[in-house]
Amino acid sequence: MTISTLDGVIAGMQPLRPFAKAVTPTLVAGRPHSLWYLAGGPGAGAMDNSTSGGVALSSSSALVTGQIPHYDPGSGTSYLARLEGGATQAGVLQLCDRLWHGSAIISGGVISVTSTSSQTVTSFPTLPSRDYAGSANGDGVLIGAEIYSLTGAGTPTLTLGYTNQANSSGKTTTNIDAVVASGAVGAFYRFGLQAGDTGVRSIQSIQNSATMTSGNYGLVAYRVLAALEIPGVNTPNAIDALTSGFPQLWNGVVPFLIFIPNTTTASLITGTYTETQG
Repeated sequence: MTISTLDGVIAGMQPLRPFAKAVTPTLVAGRPHSLWYLAGGPGAGAMDNSTSGGVALSSSSALVTGQIPHYDPGSGTSYLARLEGGATQAGVLQLCDRLWHGSAIISGGVISVTSTSSQTVTSFPTLPSRDYAGSANGDGVLIGAEIYSLTGAGTPTLTLGYTNQANSSGKTTTNIDAVVASGAVGAFYRFGLQAGDTGVRSIQSIQNSATMTSGNYGLVAYRVLAALEIPGVNTPNAIDALTSGFPQLWNGVVPFLIFIPNTTTASLITGTYTETQG
């Protein structure tokens, strides 16, 4: 049953889920940082670097290590009811659904950080049916390059080959966020979309314009569910069913956090996540 009233929101409220992450690497102002690999609550996740084609992620049968807990309702639908958070610096905290990730997606193994040739993705699974419309078409699905092993001095431009939400192939795009030298674990480089595209259905290739020298990164397919502005140092903020736009959380959702800091420093990020179901 769809929740359509505030009474319904209140009646379906689930227990809150706290999160706390100490972001120990030095952050870069304006560059997103994935909290997936950090210890704390929830515990640290990992990048799949062994499964050919990466893995489509779902919490329906079991929680994915690293995600904020979610359990599918026995019937009805889940929605975001409240997201509250604060940090030791200002910034934006994005709540995202992690649909897929992988590094062992090219012929011969993991993505090479030293090759400057186009690396063909040998297989790519059908994404979970969790785009804007609850389908696998990819509307609203974005791609990020996520560092899971400290990189070297190289600062390449990354070029992604993809198929869009309308199943139009041969698309290419580059990273929005500039790659920095000695990228810390969790550094997250977002890819843009070609004009007219609204999401990514599948990935066909990845290319570095220069070597990163060392380290590793994987690719992540994700969808932004909500964004929380943190206006100042140790100044918490919150969004609720009204101010968040009341996003629907499809069954199997894998919530995780990306932080976009205002300054270049480490940070402690804490808060709570609450769903309603009905």
